[in-house]
Amino acid sequence: MKKNELSEELNTSRMYFSNLKNKLQKYINIIFDESKSMIKDDDNFIVKVENKTNYEVNFNEQGKSLSTGSLFYPKAERTNINLINRGNYEGNYPVGAVVHYTAGHFSNGIQSALNTLNEAKLQGYSFMIIAYDGTVLQDTPLNKWGEHAGESNWNGLGSQVSNKLVGIEICNAGLLEKRGDKYYTWFNTEIQKDQVREIKSNNDNQVAGYFHKYSIAQEASLIELLVWLKKNNPNIFNEDYILGHDEVAGPRGIGKSRKQDPGGALSMTMTELRELVKKKTLHD
Repeated sequence: MKKNELSEELNTSRMYFSNLKNKLQKYINIIFDESKSMIKDDDNFIVKVENKTNYEVNFNEQGKSLSTGSLFYPKAERTNINLINRGNYEGNYPVGAVVHYTAGHFSNGIQSALNTLNEAKLQGYSFMIIAYDGTVLQDTPLNKWGEHAGESNWNGLGSQVSNKLVGIEICNAGLLEKRGDKYYTWFNTEIQKDQVREIKSNNDNQVAGYFHKYSIAQEASLIELLVWLKKNNPNIFNEDYILGHDEVAGPRGIGKSRKQDPGGALSMTMTELRELVKKKTLHD
C-alpha cells in the first residue's frame, strides 16, 4: 500500500472511532445523569434512563423499541431468592397487574414477606410483595413473568393472565371468620376489630364477608407502585388492566368465584382503584 493510501485509511479510521467515541460518551453522560431523560440520535436509537442502576432498552427484529424503562422498582427492596420465571412478557413488560392478598401471616413485617417469597419459590410462583409496613420487595425483573394468578381469564387478555400481568401480593390474613364478637383467620389467629372491614353485600368485585384490612402503609405503597408501573412504561402498561384476583379468577373472569382477593381487604373496589391510579398518573 502506498504512503498516501495508508494515510487516507488511517484518517478514515480515526474519524470512525472519533464519531463512535462521541456517540458512546453521549449515552454514558445520560446514563450517569441523576435526572430522568430521553434522547434520540441520528440513527433513531432511543434511550430512556430512569436512574443510574436500572436501565433497559429492547428492540424487535425491525429495530423498533419494544420497551424502555427500569426493570426494577426504585423503591423496592431487592431480594435474591430467584423466584421461578417462565419467560419474557410479550413486549418485555407487563400490560397490567393483579392485586392479591397472601391469606397468611403478616405481623413480622418484612420477614413475613420474605417467608412468603421463599414458600412461593417452592411452589413455582413469582410476584412482587408488599409487607405490612408498606415495604415493597421485588425479586424478578419486570421483563420476566411468573405464575401467580392460576386459572384466570379476562376480556382482551384471554386465559391464564400470569404471562401478561405482574402479580402484586400484599401480606394480609384475608377473609375472616366471625365467632361471637371476635374475628379469626383460617390459621386461628385473632384479628382486632379495628383491623376488620365488613362488606355487607356484594359490591363490584367485593363479596360479602369480613376481611382483614390492608394497612394504610400497604395501600399507599400499592397505589404508588401502580402509578410508577404506568409512568415507567406508559406505552405498554394499561391502567384498565389493573385487576383483582377476584376479577380474573371470579365470575367476570372465569364464570365462577374461585378467589376473593383483594375483596374487602382494600378500602375501595377495583373499579375505584383503577380510576384513582389514572388520576394520579395524570396529575402527580
